[in-house]
Amino acid sequence: MRWRTIPWLPARPWLGAQRVHIRPSRAGLAFAALLLALWIAAVNYRLGLGYALTYFAAACAIADMLFSSRNLAGLALAATPGKPVFAGSHALFTLRLINRSTRPRHAIRLAVIGSQASPNLADIAAHGETAVSIGVPAQQRGWINAPAVRLSGSFPLGLFVAWCHWQPEARVLVYPQPEQDAPPLPWLAGTIQQARQASWPDSPGGAQELTGVRAYQPGDPLQRLAWRQIARHDGEHLFSKQFQPDADAPKGAPHGTHGTHGTHGNLVLDHADLHALAPEARLSRLAAWVLQAESTGLPYGLRLGKLTLAPALGDGQRDACLCALALHGSPHDLPPAQAMP
Repeated sequence: MRWRTIPWLPARPWLGAQRVHIRPSRAGLAFAALLLALWIAAVNYRLGLGYALTYFAAACAIADMLFSSRNLAGLALAATPGKPVFAGSHALFTLRLINRSTRPRHAIRLAVIGSQASPNLADIAAHGETAVSIGVPAQQRGWINAPAVRLSGSFPLGLFVAWCHWQPEARVLVYPQPEQDAPPLPWLAGTIQQARQASWPDSPGGAQELTGVRAYQPGDPLQRLAWRQIARHDGEHLFSKQFQPDADAPKGAPHGTHGTHGTHGNLVLDHADLHALAPEARLSRLAAWVLQAESTGLPYGLRLGKLTLAPALGDGQRDACLCALALHGSPHDLPPAQAMP
């Protein structure tokens, strides 16, 4: 079920008396039938106390109608969107009911229009406020608007139901659902190896050349131990291998075969390289790759049509990439960024 806003519902953040509707409840209809029976009995038997009881009960019903309407009228309303979520989960909205008057509000029911879920019940103290959270299924990527809600209450006697509709002005961004069991990042092995060589220049792998052995010194890595020389001395002395960069080794970033371009060991995830997949499947795979790259700790960028995000790392980069994927092809698409150097 896809939630939609109802265009005719007002979004004003204040409930005036003209916006509150009222009708009799089932108990109110039964009470009206009882009043009619009492009035008929009083007329037939000419009972003065019967007239008094009937008119007193009718006055209580009229007072209940007034207080039921005032229980809602004058409330201020506000909506706060939740954090972005992935498609397939629930988007959370926080609806705030603000009471600026000196009288408390009791037993206000808040229900999502068109939902079968049980309504939320809230009490609001004088000069206080109450927050109610509602969840909406997020089935598709992009912006999802808060659903229309119904506020109602039958306080104090339950003979009348006062109600109104409210369209909150809030929305939540829904990211594409990450692909399950997505393939590894393109060039992941080569990029990791290059990053390791950059942080440890004399590592024994890659473009390094063995120059000899020397006596072991505290702090030498265990993988650099020269086991042959150690065995020749029956383990009495320890020796470590010595390396130096290989002059004939090729320099520069590793190159792969998937068409994704990297700069100085950074990943750039290109939407155009996944042309064999369906449009939504491309975005799902890119979303999974963004999460993989972030968890791996490798700087990564994104090329999505005219939009280019330079390689970076951190929560801001992850959110920027996922936001671009969520809004791709929509009227709210992000403007193109400057080309990467």
